Amino acid sequence: MIDSLRRLHPVHHNVPVVWEEFEQAFKDKFVDSTHKLQARNQLKQLKFKYPDIDKYIANFEDLIVHTGYNLASKEVINLFLKGFSKNRNLLDKVFTPPVPTAYGAMKRCLVAIIKLMQLVNLITKCT
Repeated sequence: MIDSLRRLHPVHHNVPVVWEEFEQAFKDKFVDSTHKLQARNQLKQLKFKYPDIDKYIANFEDLIVHTGYNLASKEVINLFLKGFSKNRNLLDKVFTPPVPTAYGAMKRCLVAIIKLMQLVNLITKCT
């Protein structure tokens, strides 16, 4: 492959497919082979800590990218909800009808619930 790249003219042979092939070959050769496995293990360990919903979602979505999982899959939704296993009251609220079935809807629902909980906590502290 190196010989093929050396024969290319930088202007005349600037073909995206060539660079994509080079990038993939580079990644295959030098990227940590355990990267996906480590990200999957971290994802299984990830837990939501009230009230840091934005941090949990950011960490979750970052790990999803590194695992190669599809956000639309049932497995991803289950992993997302598993992070809330110590917050049973949140899960009870999420699973009241209409129950969201897509990841985006589930995420928006949980964010809304947590924001409402924060508001209620703030109001009760002030009284």
